[in-house]
Amino acid sequence: MLLPQPHTSSYYAASANQHSDHAPLKGDVRADVCVIGAGFTGISTALHLAERGFNVHVVEANKVGWGASGRNGGQMIGGISGDSKMASALGAEGERILWEMGWAGHEIIRERVATYGIECDLKSGYVDVAIKPRHIRDLEAYYRLLQKYDFPYDYQMLSKHETQDLIGTEAYIGALRNNGNGHVHPLNLCLGEAAAAVSLGAIIYEQSPALEIKRGKKAT
Repeated sequence: MLLPQPHTSSYYAASANQHSDHAPLKGDVRADVCVIGAGFTGISTALHLAERGFNVHVVEANKVGWGASGRNGGQMIGGISGDSKMASALGAEGERILWEMGWAGHEIIRERVATYGIECDLKSGYVDVAIKPRHIRDLEAYYRLLQKYDFPYDYQMLSKHETQDLIGTEAYIGALRNNGNGHVHPLNLCLGEAAAAVSLGAIIYEQSPALEIKRGKKAT
């Protein structure tokens, strides 16, 4: 018998919103799509599918948001690792696509928080700081990208004094403030998206690990 696993002790677990537990899977069920794992990826997938009318079931070995999805830093920072190298290989159109991909997740989060009234302490604003002159050059290059792609959120290069006034230290020689980035309570976001998926007909089973996957035209 699988013993229930509570969320690992953390600030996020201690400040999680009240939420419903989900009963374990018992017996056989049929679904259009079965999603394994109730972290960010699994729950987001389930919500996307439920919004489109699919009969979707989610199996989770522990609790919704139990793993890294519910206990990470909560930072919302745009971009894709290695995007500059990929852009140089893909050309101008590839650079544009990579740029849009790097910010698409932010818009999904903001849209869902607004649509479903998810209380997850979503805050906008982020500062990249510079210690050396070359850091300033990197930030200025990124600033030009924000201009190039008509970035819709407020952004600003900050001088040494403006940076000091903002964050209270003389350690940095400048910064780039970007209100497109931000912070979120990750566990409450995951729980809120799970509740939204359930409200649209998705079914979530906690304490229900996937033991085997049989591949074919119809997976079981």
